[in-house]
Amino acid sequence: NFATKCPFLQGSTLTIICILGLLLSSLEIYFLRCKIRLSACQNLFITNVAVSDILVSLVGIFRGLGIISSDLIGAPDNQPNGFCIGYAIALATLTNSGTLALLPLTIDRLLAVVFPLHHASVITTKSSMGIITACWMPLLALFLYDTVEYATGTVQVKFFERYHRCGMARTSPIPHLCALFIPFLLVLLMYTVMLAIIIKSSRYFGRFLAISSGIIVSSLISYAPTVIGLAWNVPMSYEVSQILTVTLFYINGIINPLVYFVAHPKTRAYAGRSTGALRNNHSVNNSFNHELENTVR
Repeated sequence: NFATKCPFLQGSTLTIICILGLLLSSLEIYFLRCKIRLSACQNLFITNVAVSDILVSLVGIFRGLGIISSDLIGAPDNQPNGFCIGYAIALATLTNSGTLALLPLTIDRLLAVVFPLHHASVITTKSSMGIITACWMPLLALFLYDTVEYATGTVQVKFFERYHRCGMARTSPIPHLCALFIPFLLVLLMYTVMLAIIIKSSRYFGRFLAISSGIIVSSLISYAPTVIGLAWNVPMSYEVSQILTVTLFYINGIINPLVYFVAHPKTRAYAGRSTGALRNNHSVNNSFNHELENTVR
């Protein structure tokens, strides 16, 4: 059952979640680039995840608008126009960016745990950019693949009423499943190996390792139902699909920035200073207003 009796409520909820994810991920990038600087490599890896969260949140916003009404996403009367076609072509690229963006961060932490003495010489700014670029190459290939398929007329873009979005009517989803499933599996395996080494050797669980672990674990939990549902074609009702695969998938854009903001002491200190400054300004304004009232009297 893919029919929904509350399209406005469900669509609005998903849209609000994704707008919050977009704002928080953008704020995270602002903090990383302007306010609170980690090492250059750590900045790059977390910024890379934040960029993918922004892309996934953008997709979720249009998914929520599509649940409310197909007219809002360029498919009046369920007939896709140019905007809807562009969205359908880029859909797989943007949604799969979430799992692929986790790979550089996981590789970096695994090398730090397995080769702690050589990590700094291996993971430089140049090699970090190379790892990130290499991980985004499959997404570029996937985008070109979808573009060529549509341009040659191999597949058609249509509005899927049961999914409330535009998409490509494919006969074989294997390339897109691989782009989602393989990175997810690699991240899961690498993080399991890393965690096993840490537990066995009783190593210190450093701050950045804790932050990256929080981001990796929350992402794996958020993406797991979607990966399992698509890879094994698990039958679900509309309600279960909305909660487990759609909402949980897109809410990750809120969780990742919160993990960073809460776990990093510099963000907490900055928030404390900002709050203190606001209180001081408020106290000064109150004192000034009180003195002004006394003067007038």
